[in-house]
Amino acid sequence: MSWCERSVRYHKRQTDCAIRHAYVRLATDAPAAPKFRELLHYVRNRAARLLEAPVLNGYHPGVEALVNLSRFGSAHIRPAAAWSGTTSSWRLAVSSLAHHLVCRYDVPVFLASSWYSTEDAAADEKRGWFVAHARGASFRSLNLPIVMTRRMEHIFLASHDHLAIEHAIRRAELLALGAPAEFVQAVLSTRLATDLSNGEFWRTVWIFLIANASVIDPSLIGPMIDFIQAIRHDRAAVETPDGTVELDPPQPAFSIKGRTVQSMLRLMQDWHRSLGLGSGGLAWAASPLQPMQVEEPTEDASAPPRRWQMMELTNSAQLRAEGAALNHCVASYADRCSRGLSRIWSLRFWQGEKIHHVVTIEVDPKRRAIVQARGRANRTPSGKPLRLLQDWATRERLQLAI
Repeated sequence: MSWCERSVRYHKRQTDCAIRHAYVRLATDAPAAPKFRELLHYVRNRAARLLEAPVLNGYHPGVEALVNLSRFGSAHIRPAAAWSGTTSSWRLAVSSLAHHLVCRYDVPVFLASSWYSTEDAAADEKRGWFVAHARGASFRSLNLPIVMTRRMEHIFLASHDHLAIEHAIRRAELLALGAPAEFVQAVLSTRLATDLSNGEFWRTVWIFLIANASVIDPSLIGPMIDFIQAIRHDRAAVETPDGTVELDPPQPAFSIKGRTVQSMLRLMQDWHRSLGLGSGGLAWAASPLQPMQVEEPTEDASAPPRRWQMMELTNSAQLRAEGAALNHCVASYADRCSRGLSRIWSLRFWQGEKIHHVVTIEVDPKRRAIVQARGRANRTPSGKPLRLLQDWATRERLQLAI
């Protein structure tokens, strides 16, 4: 049996398992269970590619979409039997089915991702946005985490098909405020690409940064966001003799009002230096992701080979050492790692006995995505390090969202 045949059979077993699990989950939902059975029947006969969605850790986005569409049966305005089906990819198949069942008016394809979102506290709310907008409500009139202007809505609704909804909202906000492209990319490489909380405060930050965009190096945008987030919003877990204590943010009333670029950079640099002075001893379990080692021979046959390694950092001391080696603020992520919100990996190489730190990588475990990759002084990786990062992402089935 060829590798391709084995792969197809393995995916079919995973799909069958996801379907069985869906029936178990819906067993106590009298209206949804028969609706799921009906949708599955028509998908198998009219849009089989919907079930070809990749399965990650038992999560099958195509099956998940059918579960959620079944749970929202009261929003259906057309019978599944009248759906003509599609031969398009699984994402477009989900969009086609959702449009048929729910939409009185066209909605952008990327909004259909709401039907296979999972493990997200706002997932059902996003599905509610889809239904309301499909029935004619303007998107900006919905209960959104940020205030959306007419221009933001226009940019948002024209978003590319592959974008996550939160990502598209943040991108539209920044573009409508006049942010240059490199500024937008810098923000979207941070956790605020998908974390839309504290929208009113962050709007003041965007306005400040955009007004000063000509004198701020885009590579400083990410560190500045990390700094502001840490001092104003992040609660920190600290190890004490009496156990772990969770502390409030040090400056919860921090405001951008009256600041200058120079004062902000000075504050950020002082905070950055302070990260190396802490004595916290937080540690956390390693993730299921696997490390990687690659040996690269040198041009000089007598010189030792270069050994690349992708390794996970699992305690605050390792984060501080990584931040000191590459002159960035990854040490501030210790609390997020201890709470399972982030995973930090380090790409480095050995030349003889000397270790060279090259790139620090943040993985969002919920999205299974690489959301940040920063080299020395927050530079973007390129060349060999970028290729190794791409190879590792492919092997571990991670989305490369940088």
